[in-house]
Amino acid sequence: MHNWNELDKAELVAKVLELTAENDRLKQEIAKLRGAKRPASHAMDTMATKLKEALRE
Repeated sequence: MHNWNELDKAELVAKVLELTAENDRLKQEIAKLRGAKRPASHAMDTMATKLKEALRE
């Protein structure tokens, strides 16, 4: 991690812009994932799901 006290104003501005761009990209990714349709329920029956259900019984 950076020692923020040692960075000058230009470096801090650059870092803020970099983090802002990353934040925007992540927000777009979240929006895309929220809009994605879930697969049919039978497609979700993976081995892990079947194992979890078996352990619950």
